Amino acid sequence: MANDPKRTPVTRIKARPADAPRALDFDTLLVENAKKLVSFREYVKEMWQRRALVRVLAGRQLKSTYELNLVGFVWWLLEPLSLAAVYYVLVTVLTHRTDKVYILVVLVSLLPFKWLSSSVIQSMTTVRGNASLVTDVYFPRALLPVTETMIGLAHFAVGLLVIPVFMLVLGVAPVPQLIFLPVIIAVQLVFTLGLAYPAAVWGLNYRNLPGLFGNLLRLWFYLSPALYEVSRFQGWQRTVMRLNPLTGLFEAYRGAFGLAGFTVNPVTKLTNYHAEAPGLDFVWTASVGDAMLALGSWYFMRREA
Repeated sequence: MANDPKRTPVTRIKARPADAPRALDFDTLLVENAKKLVSFREYVKEMWQRRALVRVLAGRQLKSTYELNLVGFVWWLLEPLSLAAVYYVLVTVLTHRTDKVYILVVLVSLLPFKWLSSSVIQSMTTVRGNASLVTDVYFPRALLPVTETMIGLAHFAVGLLVIPVFMLVLGVAPVPQLIFLPVIIAVQLVFTLGLAYPAAVWGLNYRNLPGLFGNLLRLWFYLSPALYEVSRFQGWQRTVMRLNPLTGLFEAYRGAFGLAGFTVNPVTKLTNYHAEAPGLDFVWTASVGDAMLALGSWYFMRREA
């Protein structure tokens, strides 16, 4: 039997010691990544199945905040309105603008930024604020930042109702580009969630971080073309400004309301506005938002335990 030519020869391989390094262990790498992808897909599927919980949590929070307290809800509108008035007076004094429509330009930028900043800041305290629910009941914790973002969206939707009033008073007519508004809101929703997920983890570990984060977001607003036009920058400064994802977001909102490309005539001090569909800057903002959401949700789910 030992000299049987039909018998297939057996190659014996010496087993690798457990402490030996794995330089090219591709099989383990592929298996582990496949497990993570399957787990991520199942987690997202479970979030979709429990999506009604977002409505319940958001409704409970809005009811507890504004039940028998109309002043609180009006205050959410008064804050961006008062800031718009302050910026309008400040900028008109410094640049000698005589354009009354400029306050509408500032307001169109302040409302989405208010949604962004409030959602991110509230997401930093949402896990601690729902501690009893988190410890007693199992549900995908990733729904908590979604809830805060949807609450901010509800506030933003009410704030948008003020825009037509200003347009009517200032004589600004609606433009066909207004049909892009739902797309712009959807992109900001994704962008905000991309920031809210890591902020929820950081806010749980560092209690004093929301105050610092609020100042950083405010600085980001001032470095973005919300109170001024991009056309005043040239060269590398303009390139850096275009790389700012808030640039495409603010310009998309202004273009949808017919307030894009505002430039001041140096002689008459009047401003020329025009409607504009979302362009490449907005595509860049959407791409950054998608990447932030993918990385942020992955980071949150890894730290969920």
